Amino acid sequence: MLLYGDIEHDARVRREASALIAAGHEVIIAVLASSPADATRRLDGARIVPVSPGRRGTRPGSKSPFMSRVRVPLVGTVGRMVAGLRWLVGYVTTYLAWRREAVRLLPPADVWHGHDFLGLLAAQSLRARHGGKLVYDSHELFGETVTASRMPWPARKLLAWIEGRAARNADVVITVNDAVAAELGRRFRVKPAVVMNCPPLRARDVGPGVMRAVLGLGDRQVVLHHGALQLGRGIEQLIAATALLPAEVAVVILGYGDRYEVAATAASTNLAGRLYVHPAVPVDELGSWVQDATIGVLPFQPATLNIKLSTPTKMFEYLERGVPMVACDFPSIRQIVEEADAGIICDTTRPDAIASAIRELLGEPPERLAARRFAARKAAETKYNWQAQADTLAMLYRKLEVGDKGAA
Repeated sequence: MLLYGDIEHDARVRREASALIAAGHEVIIAVLASSPADATRRLDGARIVPVSPGRRGTRPGSKSPFMSRVRVPLVGTVGRMVAGLRWLVGYVTTYLAWRREAVRLLPPADVWHGHDFLGLLAAQSLRARHGGKLVYDSHELFGETVTASRMPWPARKLLAWIEGRAARNADVVITVNDAVAAELGRRFRVKPAVVMNCPPLRARDVGPGVMRAVLGLGDRQVVLHHGALQLGRGIEQLIAATALLPAEVAVVILGYGDRYEVAATAASTNLAGRLYVHPAVPVDELGSWVQDATIGVLPFQPATLNIKLSTPTKMFEYLERGVPMVACDFPSIRQIVEEADAGIICDTTRPDAIASAIRELLGEPPERLAARRFAARKAAETKYNWQAQADTLAMLYRKLEVGDKGAA
């Protein structure tokens, strides 16, 4: 597997690796080293090989001038162009150095599994050198990420051409839901298989969680948002909605990202005692935080096509822990939440609408809220669980072993 990024909080990559190990495969994951001194280690049974680009440059997660909220040091159009070009050159040269080192370091393999566009390009280079099968695991539409979608038109067209050519050259294309699969098929003439980002099922009766104890929330009603704290995730809208909720309701924001400080500042000033902000916790511990929530919230904004087509991991984590939710009105999300009777859909661009939906859900009779919790868990047990997704992944790999080229 090739991942140009950090493995610790990437639940999808870790679960897929564990599923393939359980199916009898040996898994090596090449990741972006945080420092040149990072050593090879084991994680979830997989061998993690940190690959250092050997230079200090622009890395994933760095603030980009293509993001509208990032200020650039120069003023005007020329300044933005210079800043954008400098950032892009730094990012590309750092990535290319990482890819060269990955090709140098990694031994031959039967399958090269590239995660997202940059993982795919590295996997393609390794197949060219060693042979084997190629898997493209598209976690989202690369061309619709915030940075890529705001690049100049010629750059976007070039990237789309490169991605399409590499995707059609893959033996299997995998993605996260039917909506993204349909869009990839339309753009690149491929037929992706779907492996959803569902968590594994755990026992219903797992005892008390840890969130209430760690944050000192007692028996208050708790509204939880967890995951990446980034542009388009509705952090600002949720903070504004918190001010409109009864003071006894506790809102918890759990995660990491460039909106963390915005949330932390609000939690320590005007919303102290009502808004609680905590860094991301390890994937293996997350369930014990989620289960303490009265309800979850999914306040995504229609900022990009990726977000509008998404079925976020946090939605499935709410279902698995039996946590009803207030969610954004995007087609795939609406379908799952309403099909499962697991919550309320609202216009998450409006803080007052978020607050109103939260009050409505928290104010339901205890037996109705209990029924929603049961229904959410039932949806996870019958359909939206990692065991079912792992079976799909294992089947795709069996097809590779017998030489059946193409996705499901």
